[in-house]
Amino acid sequence: MGLVEAVQASEFIGREFATWLYWLSFKGNGTVALDGFEPFEIWFESPVELVNDYGEATSVVLKGSMPLESPEALRAFRENKKIQRAHIRLIVKNVTYTFSFHAGRFLVSGLHLPSPSSISGGDYLIVRFQLLEDFDRFWENLLEKFLAIRLDEKAWRTQRKQIASLIEKASENEV
Repeated sequence: MGLVEAVQASEFIGREFATWLYWLSFKGNGTVALDGFEPFEIWFESPVELVNDYGEATSVVLKGSMPLESPEALRAFRENKKIQRAHIRLIVKNVTYTFSFHAGRFLVSGLHLPSPSSISGGDYLIVRFQLLEDFDRFWENLLEKFLAIRLDEKAWRTQRKQIASLIEKASENEV
């Protein structure tokens, strides 16, 4: 298998991670409670792209104030599409980070750190670096939590059943 094929074969993990985060957020109305983490908020904002991992290479780009709560998003999730790209707002310990996330490449871009307005001079830079380090540590720990669940066959089966149940309930509310 060449490099291109290896990358394509691994893209599904990032997509599953992003989609898993969305369903945790959906279940808690934006708030996520995971063992080993203080509760945090994660919001998937416009635009969001959903794609298939296999079969037809189709994608759906959703826009609007709550793009993943639209009938089109529910239809895409029922078709087993997963999140490829999204703009995300993450609130951890009362600190808000916004960024774009390309799940297939596991690429965070455009990270916006809050501006510490009451700090000046050299301390300002230190605080900004600390915020960046805090984000990086949190995001890495979140990925490790996902991988621990994803690589545990029983735990992943349970998560998939819960996600399927959430999709079913949301779909029933649409009709």
